[in-house]
Amino acid sequence: MSNPLVLHHEKLGARLDSTKSPISFSDPVEEYWAIKKAAGIADVSSSGRLTISGKDRVSFLNGLLTSDVSKMDEDGGQHSALLNQKARVLADLYVYRQPDSILVDTGNSPASTVKDDLERFIITEDVQVKNASTDLVELSIQGPRSAQVIKETLGVPVGDLKPFHHKSLGPSNIIARDRTGTGGYDIVLPNVEAEPVWQGFLLKGDSEVRPVGSKALETLRIEAGHPKYGVDLDQDTIVLEAGYKDAISFTKGCYLGQEVVARATHIGRVNKQLVKLEVAGTSLPASRSRLLSNGSEAGYITSVAFSPGLGKVAALGYANRDYAKEGSVLSVDTPGGQASVRVTRIL
Repeated sequence: MSNPLVLHHEKLGARLDSTKSPISFSDPVEEYWAIKKAAGIADVSSSGRLTISGKDRVSFLNGLLTSDVSKMDEDGGQHSALLNQKARVLADLYVYRQPDSILVDTGNSPASTVKDDLERFIITEDVQVKNASTDLVELSIQGPRSAQVIKETLGVPVGDLKPFHHKSLGPSNIIARDRTGTGGYDIVLPNVEAEPVWQGFLLKGDSEVRPVGSKALETLRIEAGHPKYGVDLDQDTIVLEAGYKDAISFTKGCYLGQEVVARATHIGRVNKQLVKLEVAGTSLPASRSRLLSNGSEAGYITSVAFSPGLGKVAALGYANRDYAKEGSVLSVDTPGGQASVRVTRIL
């Protein structure tokens, strides 16, 4: 079944991308400020969703993924990753424990691809992997008032949820997931529930929440320093180069790619590191633009957007080892000329 919300997005005049996901409903800058100051609701159903069932599901995933799936709380979740033997990232995942299954948000990695990758390792285990992307809709409420908006609209208090923990509301799950650095929650729900829930948020009379698209979310994602699979990392990226310390257990037993991760951790370094950057001015450098230090190559940019809040360009990129230090000043070519770049955080 296709996403039942697409018609609603079209009626609201949304600009849609090739996947029928909203790019924006109005001015993306206004949507940006709506999230920063109050709350915005986004349809993020373009993310893939899998359900993993069977009595061996926990041990099976624990032997493959970077996080310690065996230690998930009953209402808990984890950031995790699926690697190949060389510790390159095949998928960036969010894993949530449910009573009889595990829900996996595959993000920008196609659910069908992740499903195939996982099923290759099923030999005698009692594990079933289902692509639930067309059965479930995924919404995201982001902003400092998101918890209050959810409580007022759905009657569920969520302000006490730890990151990636969740509460059930019938067949739906409300998950504490901050995508923007402003606080936020994802709601994963069956298709049949999507329209009344979406409309319930938008029909609130106090205008605390407004529909927002991927353009505003992208700017806030970059500001917050959250890497995006397929943009800031891919299957050629060693997981430690992209940070991901919150997604890796350094104490559990073996998993796919663990030997390379352990070796790099023991050495204490990788050759490049994903960093958060601020670029002076308003001119946007192109993705993959080279970062320079006195004319020498020092890395490259992966994500870039003008930040209305910062009044300058925010970016993510890889800095070579000698320059992956907070406060390093580099430069980059932009359409408006060469601009100064400052490393503000190591990711």
